[in-house]
Amino acid sequence: MKIDKNELSKKIGQLKSVVSKTITNEALKGILVENGYLIASNTELTVKAKIEGTEGEKFIIPAKAFELISNLPAGEVSIIGANNEVTIQMGKINNKFKTNPVENFTYTRTSIESANEASVPAEKLKAAIAHVIYAIPATAGNAVMAGMNISCSDGKMNFVGLDGHRIAWDCIDYDNKFDLIIPKAAVEKILQLDLQGNVSIAFDTLGAVFETEEFEVYTRLIQGEYFKYNSMFSEGSIITVVDRKEFLESINRAKLCGAMEDKSPVVLTVSGSTIHIEYKNAQADYEEEIVTQMEVDKSVKIGFNPNLLIESLKAFECENVSLAFENGKRPAIIRAEDSDMTALVLPCSVKE
Repeated sequence: MKIDKNELSKKIGQLKSVVSKTITNEALKGILVENGYLIASNTELTVKAKIEGTEGEKFIIPAKAFELISNLPAGEVSIIGANNEVTIQMGKINNKFKTNPVENFTYTRTSIESANEASVPAEKLKAAIAHVIYAIPATAGNAVMAGMNISCSDGKMNFVGLDGHRIAWDCIDYDNKFDLIIPKAAVEKILQLDLQGNVSIAFDTLGAVFETEEFEVYTRLIQGEYFKYNSMFSEGSIITVVDRKEFLESINRAKLCGAMEDKSPVVLTVSGSTIHIEYKNAQADYEEEIVTQMEVDKSVKIGFNPNLLIESLKAFECENVSLAFENGKRPAIIRAEDSDMTALVLPCSVKE
């Protein structure tokens, strides 16, 4: 096949993170070229990227060829797969790599034998995922917690992530009814891909496919029942509004006064039209006060892990957020001013 080097390199770059270096099947350590697609797969996730000029081709580009292709000069590159070898030719450049038989590239299925499907704009899908993914833990003892819940009911498609210390929720308008738990690796890949237009979502009891004209992402589903998170979002009676960026920068300045391993809480005292911020440890005694945009009738003193607050506030994109508290032991609720996006952060104990 002859193909533009930049286009090929770009698509390989988008797919290669799917390739597992520890998988026992050597063929799956490469990327399959098959009838107009590049395909990367592991035991849980398969991503297909459409690429012109590869129709009728079928061979595996080995992992050791990825960097060579990326470092070729701009222009057209010729790649020939035959007899378990891949030949890369471009001008005076000529190299052969050993590769695996295509029949060994046994990837997880990408077809869904089900009429269950939805279709949403890629921009809205990716925005909702980006607003929630930070709350999904990198590792979790509970398998359900290791995924994002995407469910549809009452005219809303809900996106939820949680890790036991916080909950992140967003939604888009959509009329359907389903309940899926998507592994974190799959939603991370959806964010990384250059998805355009509408994304078709098809699913059955075992897996789901997210598909556009250029890409397909197949993932196994996490089995189980997701947590009943709705009851956690009970509005506190102490509500104020702050400039998100100013509040975020204040919390970050306080956190910078502690060592990386320091577990001291940042303590907020919400009173009148101010939030007093304190951060104390063996080395520092930091204080700052910011002015709020809504006065509260009663005060509350509450402590948080500063990292949890910072990550939650960073996920929002609006200028102002509302903060709702009940007391020093109940979660804080953070809401966007311009959307349904909501975050919940559990407090930690504060020494009086």
